[in-house]
Amino acid sequence: MTSLGADAPRFSQDDFATLAMRHHGVSGTLTPLSSERDQNMMLRDERGRAWVFKIANANENPALVDAQIAALRHVQSVDPLLPVPHVLPTVNGSDSAMIKAADGRLHRFYAVTFLEGEVAGACRLDAADYRRIGAGIARLGRALRGFTHPALLDRRLVWDLREAAAALAKVDCLPEAAPAAEVTHCLGHFTTNVLPILPGLRAQTIHGDVHGHNLILGPGNAIAGLIDFGDLIHAPLIFDLGSALGDFIARPEGAADIMLSMVEGYNSVTPLEEAEIDVLYDLMMARQATTMVILAYRIAEDPEFPPYLADHGFGAPEAFRALHAIGREHSTALFRRACGLPPRRSRASVGELIERRKRVMGSRPYVFYDPPLHMVKGEGVWLIDAEGRRYLDCYNNVPIVGHCHPRVIGAIDHQMRILNTNTRYLGEQVLEYAERLGASTGGALTACAFVNSGSEANDIAWRMARAWTGNPGFICQDFAYHGITEAIDAVSPSAMRQGETPGHVRTILAPDGYRGPYRHGTSDMAARYAGDADRAIASLAKAGMAPAAVIVDSAFMTNGILAPLPGYVAAIFETVRAAGGLCIADEVQSGFGRMGEHFWGYQHHGVTPDFVTIGKPAGNGHPLGVVLTRPEILDHFCNQTAFFSTFGGNNVSAAAGLAVLDVIEDGDHVRQAGETARYMFAGLRNLKARHPIIGDVRSAGLAFGIELVHDHADLSPAPQETDRLVNLMREEGLLVGTEGVHGNIVKMRPPLIFQTGHADLALQMMDRALARL
Repeated sequence: MTSLGADAPRFSQDDFATLAMRHHGVSGTLTPLSSERDQNMMLRDERGRAWVFKIANANENPALVDAQIAALRHVQSVDPLLPVPHVLPTVNGSDSAMIKAADGRLHRFYAVTFLEGEVAGACRLDAADYRRIGAGIARLGRALRGFTHPALLDRRLVWDLREAAAALAKVDCLPEAAPAAEVTHCLGHFTTNVLPILPGLRAQTIHGDVHGHNLILGPGNAIAGLIDFGDLIHAPLIFDLGSALGDFIARPEGAADIMLSMVEGYNSVTPLEEAEIDVLYDLMMARQATTMVILAYRIAEDPEFPPYLADHGFGAPEAFRALHAIGREHSTALFRRACGLPPRRSRASVGELIERRKRVMGSRPYVFYDPPLHMVKGEGVWLIDAEGRRYLDCYNNVPIVGHCHPRVIGAIDHQMRILNTNTRYLGEQVLEYAERLGASTGGALTACAFVNSGSEANDIAWRMARAWTGNPGFICQDFAYHGITEAIDAVSPSAMRQGETPGHVRTILAPDGYRGPYRHGTSDMAARYAGDADRAIASLAKAGMAPAAVIVDSAFMTNGILAPLPGYVAAIFETVRAAGGLCIADEVQSGFGRMGEHFWGYQHHGVTPDFVTIGKPAGNGHPLGVVLTRPEILDHFCNQTAFFSTFGGNNVSAAAGLAVLDVIEDGDHVRQAGETARYMFAGLRNLKARHPIIGDVRSAGLAFGIELVHDHADLSPAPQETDRLVNLMREEGLLVGTEGVHGNIVKMRPPLIFQTGHADLALQMMDRALARL
């Protein structure tokens, strides 16, 4: 039915009474109901029961009635609480009957229950009502998601916005007072620019016509009925919301509030995709424009055409003008706000962003690369800048299973819509997460304290160590980094721009076999480096202190990524424990399988720490930090202080953490990280053989350090060349960082989903950059 005409049936009230008795065995008082192209009457019997009797348009496929009835039953089975009409069977048990009009044409006759209440178009509605309506439309779409019917797949319907060209061809039917030029532009834009986008949107069976007179409200404006499935069609899901917005906005006043509230309600049930948000304004405008044209055409063709659509405000030029005045940019900003998305801003230059950043984030903008990059999107191993260029990300260790991993995002989104509260309430997710973390340590460390970051985790581990030992001393590696709290900044010498190491802290030599005092090939190298712990402990003792803890990053990231030196960490731990201290394994960067073979970095050293601390990658970027320790240590600490973190271990964080564990386990990423690391390491050694500026290549699993030197004999560092190489690699499309005391180490930490194909790309880009150095 692509004609703009309606050609509705015209049976008398007596005809309806006869048909109702003959086919359904009911009688009562009949009341005509509005309909665009079918004919409807409400019958109420003497007991107060009411039904809607419907005579379908003869020009439409009779199977469409079957599709409507099947859809109603499907909705009732999927969402029984959603108020839709029920079908009244005929006396012979059929869903409908075929009847003949006086002109000989055949029509389908059927009946459904009448849903009591007021039509929404006649009610005074506020923001809460529009949110409820938006949510109701989304619920109906969700209930129809799995429904299909052959009659709907090739249905042609003039109200289908994909038929906008038919309306565009009849714009000359508009009355003189109508905004014909604006309608022409709107429909022209829609057919040229919007129609090509629609095939890429989510599509399914939709209601197709949820407006103020197909929506029944009950007490308190609760949704009491979603009626009239006559425009049922297979189309983009977003059509239902776009058409509803176009129909509900009948006047300029309050249009923005209606848009905001209805989209917010819809999005609370079915989150909108950005591509759907982008076309929503055009759908609203096209709905209003086509409505104006269709009504004008029908009135011109048939002066007796029922005026109820226009009488109820459909196709009102004032509403069209109001939306036209609001504009696409402002409307889309409202929609994005309703969906919790940031507004799209006009693209600022890098210089402008830097100046804005200096004003609000400090005069020393800590950014990578020269000039800095403006990133707008992440996908797996890729980052995408504001110009749309893709960069292979071999630096950001936070998204350990890749940027925007759909399983992690899905877990966060799903849980956020159900509940997000703290651990003062019982919850299963945080317990399951704690149990799985404990199991990953082999059952050695099964008690968990939940916080929000690695810095906090290290801070709490330090406090626990002090509470357990009663000692004040803290030992860390030279040039280590462990966080930003005051206590942990003290053991982060790599972050100190000035000043001395605090009096209770002692640093020990990093086991650097390339540049340190004991080089590769030195006998007892591990014991010689570990012996420095004796010096640190003696220094503490001289100051009247004993160590509470030593903290170790298993991959020695800030020291330039040092491969595990057998026996070194074990000797350090033994020495510190003998002096009364405990041992902290900072696994923020080295854990979760990054080093391959084992889940935790410390397991590569053959040790069991007293604490494991995690952050950053635990939630793939979601703020999640955990301290794993022995139950007696946690209990001792909690007996001394009322430890509680409001957001630590909340439902959403636990869901994110569980999703990360699932992705790593299901993808066999620990094993794959080891295989990819070996492949990448071999490729880096080949580059070293061809580019003399590379002095050393190191791998701690899927973390790599490439040290640049001017001379292989005296190992004079090349920090300026390192900075230039990093920027050249950025120009090639590869993102890496720098590290080390001398700033001459290229640091690479790709996500666990990094594969050999990505490694080949990275090696090729690095090779080209080295050639340009």
